[in-house]
Parts: sequence; C-alpha cells; structure tokens
Amino acid sequence: MSTLHIVFANELPEALLRCWSEGDALLLAGPCVVAALAIPALSTATNLPSPCFALDDAVRSRGLNAQWPAHIPRLSHSDWLNLLAQHQRSLSWS
Repeated sequence: MSTLHIVFANELPEALLRCWSEGDALLLAGPCVVAALAIPALSTATNLPSPCFALDDAVRSRGLNAQWPAHIPRLSHSDWLNLLAQHQRSLSWS
C-alpha cells in the first residue's frame, strides 16, 4: 500500500525512514521546507526518500525561491491533490 508522507514539522521525523515502503512519496510542507535547506541529509537527492516534493506556496512564502534545490520539485495545491490521488493513503507528520 503506497503512502504519501506529508511533513509539516521543523525537521524530518526519525521514524519516517522506518515507515517508508516502496511506492511511497514525501511532500515537504510548512516549516519543513526551511529545514530542507538546513539539514545536511537533504542537500543531495541521494540522501532523501524518493520521490520527494515540496509545496510551492511554502517555499515562496518563506523567501526560498533562489536557493531551492532543483532536485526537489515544487507542487501547486492542485498538484498536491493529484499526488494524494496516486497514493492509497496519506500520513501527516507534524
């Protein structure tokens, strides 16, 4: 069963990787987008659970456009809904 993990917390939860299954996806939202730039593990695509996305509104509202990593696609709210529809369940981390 695929899960969309939506992280709103200031950091990625340690339990996230233990709960990760093939077919899952990660969506960075809220304060987590700031942490994405500060956490060394998020600095390269190879250290992230994949696929990984970010809410564009969260990135833009925090003034992170210029330094946002290209390997983390930004999604609109309608893209988020489409991503939700592709997964059998979602799990919010806050």
